[in-house]
Amino acid sequence: MPFNIEDFKARGLVLGGARPSLFEIQITAPFADPLFQEKHRFLIKASTIPPSVIDPIEVGYFGRKIRYVGDRVYPNWAVTVMNDEDYALRKAFERWHAGMNSVVPNLQNAPGTDYKQDAIVTHFAKSGYPLPGGQYKIVGLFPTNITQMPLDYDAVNQIQQFDVEFAYDYWIPINGNSAEIGIEADFVVPAVSLNVEVNL
Repeated sequence: MPFNIEDFKARGLVLGGARPSLFEIQITAPFADPLFQEKHRFLIKASTIPPSVIDPIEVGYFGRKIRYVGDRVYPNWAVTVMNDEDYALRKAFERWHAGMNSVVPNLQNAPGTDYKQDAIVTHFAKSGYPLPGGQYKIVGLFPTNITQMPLDYDAVNQIQQFDVEFAYDYWIPINGNSAEIGIEADFVVPAVSLNVEVNL
C-alpha cells in the first residue's frame, strides 16, 4: 500500500500523542513526615509506568523447547529524585531504610510489614486531566536501594539527584476495567472435547 500521510493523520496520533513529561508520583511514607508528603510530588522528576511481565515456562522435547505461560513477576521499580538543600527526601528515604534495618544495631524497627506502603503513578493528558488508563497503584512497595549522590567540582549548572529503587508486591490499574485486573478475560477459551479410545 503506498504511503499516505492522510491515513496517519486520520488513524495515527489523532489526539496528539501522550507526553512522558506530564506525570505525578505519590508515595505514602511509613512514618508521619509532613515535609516528605509536601515535597516528594514535586521533586520526583522521573520514573516509569510499571512493566507487565509474565515469565514463560520452557519444556524440552526431543531437543526443542516449547513455551507455556508461566507466572506473573514484578521487576523492581525506580524513581529519580532531585535533592534540595534541606535533604528532606534523602533523609526520609534513609529513615525508611533504617526502619527496615537499622545501620548499627541491625534491627527492624518497623513492626511486621508496616514498612510496606503504596504508590500512585498518574499520567496526565495535555488538558491537565488524568489519562484514561494512565493511573496505576503500586502495592506493597519498600525501598531496596538509595543510590549514591556524586559530588564533583566540574558539575556546574546542575541540580543534584539520586535514584530510589523499590521492590513491591503487585500493581493494579486504578481506572481499569475488571478484565485488566484479571477478574475476567478478554478472550474466550474454546471448549476442548477429548475423544479417548480405550482398548481392553
